[in-house]
Amino acid sequence: MFGRIKLSEKITINVLLMLIVALWLVPMFYLVLYSFEGGGWANYKAVLTLDLFPHFLLNSLIVSVSVLTALLVVVALAAYGFSKLKFPGHGILFALCLIGLMIPPVAMLVPLFQTIKTLHWMNTYFSLIGPEVAMSIPFSLLIARNAFEEIPNELLEAADIDGCGVWGKFVHIILPLAVPVLTTVGILAFLNSWNQYLFPLVFISKETMMTVTMAPKFFIQEYTSDFHKVFAALVLITIPIVILYIFGQKYMQRGLTSGAIK
Repeated sequence: MFGRIKLSEKITINVLLMLIVALWLVPMFYLVLYSFEGGGWANYKAVLTLDLFPHFLLNSLIVSVSVLTALLVVVALAAYGFSKLKFPGHGILFALCLIGLMIPPVAMLVPLFQTIKTLHWMNTYFSLIGPEVAMSIPFSLLIARNAFEEIPNELLEAADIDGCGVWGKFVHIILPLAVPVLTTVGILAFLNSWNQYLFPLVFISKETMMTVTMAPKFFIQEYTSDFHKVFAALVLITIPIVILYIFGQKYMQRGLTSGAIK
């Protein structure tokens, strides 16, 4: 049982939290500040009036929503199987799935490139959706499976008595109780996909298929660079994910702590 926190401990914790917040706010402050230098709002207007910018937004939205949808389906089913449908070798298979946590995306870039090239997915949405879903599965599966295991087995046993099948238990019992953790998985998937820079850089060369993270490079030329417009583009890219996090913060907190207490 936790005891009451002393005044000195509260002060120490608050100071540490303020330092952590400063580490994030100071760079953001200078990013916004520099985005107004050399032209003010004209820097933002130049980004928003870029001919390809609507394509970038649409492409990022399509990819992010597709990644979110595909990941939720795969992770929900896999977490249900690993947590409630015990089968021979499920522990070993789950451990193999978690190996992906140890492999950085950069290390997988060459085999991913060869695979996508073989499948003729270059300059398509599949080249961005497939690798992003694959790289997001290990961590998402880990937190979802832990949350699913926290759901009492007695509920499933009662459903068995009522004649509910495997799919019925998944749809009517598991999914409603797993909304917080699945919301967390969805938000993290959307944020990671929206911020993805490496995959569009490597797999997309067609300008109309590029995502918003590629917008800043249109203001960086071979001999001259307008970094104020680059900063303005970065601010605009950041706004949607900040709004999403603000509205989804409480669900993320609940989802990340699901399964923490057995």
